[in-house]
Amino acid sequence: MYHETYGFPMWFLVVESIVLVALLLFTIISFLLYFIEIQIIFSYRKTTFRGPFYRLMFVGIIVDMISAINMFTGQVIPAKRWLEPFLIHNQNWLGSIFFVITYGGRCIQGATATILSFCRVCAVCFPIFYQKLGQPYYIYTMQVLQLLGGLVALLLLWPDDYEYILEDNGYIESFLLLVKPCCFRLYSVGSDETNADWFYNFVAIMEVFFVIAIVLNNLITYTTFKLKFNKKNSLKKSTVSPSQLQANQEKQKRENGLDKMTFIVCLVELIYFAFVVYSLQINQSMNKRVFYFLYNILCVIYSTFSAWMLLFVSKPINAQLHQRFSNLSSRRLTRSMSISVQGSRDLNK
Repeated sequence: MYHETYGFPMWFLVVESIVLVALLLFTIISFLLYFIEIQIIFSYRKTTFRGPFYRLMFVGIIVDMISAINMFTGQVIPAKRWLEPFLIHNQNWLGSIFFVITYGGRCIQGATATILSFCRVCAVCFPIFYQKLGQPYYIYTMQVLQLLGGLVALLLLWPDDYEYILEDNGYIESFLLLVKPCCFRLYSVGSDETNADWFYNFVAIMEVFFVIAIVLNNLITYTTFKLKFNKKNSLKKSTVSPSQLQANQEKQKRENGLDKMTFIVCLVELIYFAFVVYSLQINQSMNKRVFYFLYNILCVIYSTFSAWMLLFVSKPINAQLHQRFSNLSSRRLTRSMSISVQGSRDLNK
């Protein structure tokens, strides 16, 4: 991506500021929801959420939250030139943290989406094998694969040296890779692209692999799911008892919810991939400030959509949230009634 320094119209500056504030507020709200969902999944990890899907989602949620925090602290704050003396004094290790979390988190997010789509294929097409995925050996294997990209990013990016440079008349501060540059062009401003090509190609191959695998897994899952349940529906009235029919309907609802979640993950992954391809390959002359404006929006969406997806699509999560808020409301009502009763007693004394 090339860089061009030019002035921005006032409407862009106003919209940019409003969008950043909106993204921050939306992230805070999403984090509150994330904290509740994490607590629910962890509390019932041996019963309701003991399957591989929620175990993988648990790790994915934590990585999403770290990635969103990293975006605001490692990209937005330097861009605004807040805490500039501290940033300049500690630019090397701050750059290492920023790059490792940015690219390591992205690898983990892509791997999480891919493995989740694989789990859905197994659940629909190979239910016997899917039961085995809940065993510790398979769960730990999938979680190692889920976190492997983060470890690779840590080993490759942490040893390098980084410093801030000023762009767009001092507005945008970006990291300049000094030693062995091995990160995306959009962040390694001024780096030696010849030496970094191998890393670009590696990451590009991984992105293409993730997207193709997710799309194929979703197509296989959707097609098989429809064929299997259409066949079952034709036999329900004659071969299934009312209790079994109700159990099958509940199971179908749960499966539909999980399939909706994987479809949403697939859609967001495709949007992210399309943006990367367009900004890094098709329109390489895109100004960095415009790029970061769009990237910040996409990063927040990618890092927070799981919270709302679980809220609206996952039946167990939704039921637990309703129960917790109901218990909280009943406690408040009981407390207010006890206070009023105590007040009336004091008046009658």
